[in-house]
Amino acid sequence: MKRWIAASLVALAVATAGPATAAEKPAAPKLIVLISIDQFSADLFGASRSEFRGGLATLAQGIVYSNGFHAQGVTETCAGHAVIASGRHPAATGIIANQWYDQRAGVDRYCTDDGVHVAARAVRKLGTGPAMLEVSTLGDWLKAASPTNRVYSVAGKDRSAIMMGGHHPDGAFWFDGKQGFDTWGTDAADAQRRLAPLAGLNARIATRLATPPVWTYRRESCRIREAVIPLPGGKIFRAHLPPDPPAAIPGQPPASSPAPPPWLYDRTTVDAAIDLLEGQKLGRSSGTDLLAIGLSATDMVGHAYGTHGPEMCDQMARVDEEVGRLLKRIGELKIPVLIALSADHGGGDIPERLAARGYRDAGRIDTAALLADLNAAARAATGIDWNPLRPAFFDPTQLVVVDAGGKSLADTVLKDRIAEAAAARALTRPGIAGAWTAAQLQAYKPDPHRSPDLMPVTDRMALSFYPARSGDILLATDPLKIAAPPLPGLFMMGHSGPSDFNRRVPILFWWPGVAYQERALPVRVADLAPTLAAAVRITPTGPVDGECLELHDGGTACPAAPAAK
Repeated sequence: MKRWIAASLVALAVATAGPATAAEKPAAPKLIVLISIDQFSADLFGASRSEFRGGLATLAQGIVYSNGFHAQGVTETCAGHAVIASGRHPAATGIIANQWYDQRAGVDRYCTDDGVHVAARAVRKLGTGPAMLEVSTLGDWLKAASPTNRVYSVAGKDRSAIMMGGHHPDGAFWFDGKQGFDTWGTDAADAQRRLAPLAGLNARIATRLATPPVWTYRRESCRIREAVIPLPGGKIFRAHLPPDPPAAIPGQPPASSPAPPPWLYDRTTVDAAIDLLEGQKLGRSSGTDLLAIGLSATDMVGHAYGTHGPEMCDQMARVDEEVGRLLKRIGELKIPVLIALSADHGGGDIPERLAARGYRDAGRIDTAALLADLNAAARAATGIDWNPLRPAFFDPTQLVVVDAGGKSLADTVLKDRIAEAAAARALTRPGIAGAWTAAQLQAYKPDPHRSPDLMPVTDRMALSFYPARSGDILLATDPLKIAAPPLPGLFMMGHSGPSDFNRRVPILFWWPGVAYQERALPVRVADLAPTLAAAVRITPTGPVDGECLELHDGGTACPAAPAAK
């Protein structure tokens, strides 16, 4: 499909060079830094942009795609990072969500529970590693081009680091919030060996975490957003810093010690990135290296407090500073670099604050009542005497059909009847905008030529459907409805639906000497990986769903790419 975006960028320049001219032939960078800010929606980027003073201000003076879109309908961290890394949609990656119900094994499976690899520190009976990812990634393409190209990823979440690192990284590290960084390997000894580059940092982290810092205002102007917000059941939420202690998780004892503030995850992740830059001498060898960085704190703040309060205002100031610290060190090391930044998904604000501001459709869905009603409808339509529906994960936006013993129902004819009855009933429920059976989505063929902003919701959901892992019924809630009760400090809002404020994210490209351009027309996040591959003159080792975006005048960077099948 022809790219409708006008291409006009200057040539790539190294860190010590002055501004390039359009006539110069671009040189391939020695280092790609791929940054994902978790839950960094295009709305949040736009609302905060005038306040940026650090690294995000710098990147926003590069090539700015303010309307990047995740094409898929299930917008979650693991799925989004797989798209960023591979240029493929979840229908191909197999990473449909953060977790799902494995109907064959009869177990709940987290997206990195690959049954093949193990972590250096965490103990998980289903394993930890990238084998659930069914496609190759940018890091894998670099390794296939030359084993001397080095690939590292580091993040505040394991699913972010593992998906962006791909199948063959030199290291994929995540901060566990308690001890320090962890990683995966083929066995325990291999995992411990892979953890060695961050051993020194882990020792420093142990001291740092002994007394977690207090979350106070980094930007005093954020204080004006303080508020007292009524919640269902007569409760209230006080939006201020330091935040109140988090709500208790029903059925679980309170935490024995205070958790580190969310922004500490970003600070520690950037510490690790700088350690890898320095210790592994990234960008200073004969090949091209990749450093993928997942900054997770924005997502933690959004879930726990929403996106329009003082907490997120302060988080934007802090993540801006951390990206600036990273860019400063790259500049000091004089590394010829290309930096790309995007997000795994977007997100919106808490419905109670939205409702107070006049968004009358904002609210919460009683998920227990929804599930009970759908089970009743399935029983009435089929004559069975058990509840056949269970959530595929913590909220019932994906449901699986089970037998009376709780196992996946083997009778496919009956399963289809139950799914059809439940989907039909769901469409009558308040707060549900769409419902599809697995059979419907498996048979549906999305239009690959449609602009991502105009994509019908069914197309979005079909791009999130993977037959061996997706639920038997998929639901989409109304854009301003949250399928979860409010738990301040833990979980106040979600973002897993197909709405544009969950799908729309910025995509930024920057290098020293870049000429600023604002490119407002829509592109896909799946375009990111093939674009970076073209910038370093490597070819994806398999088909991609995205298209290369021209980063230079003359349109010479993007080769013909194999079409996705």
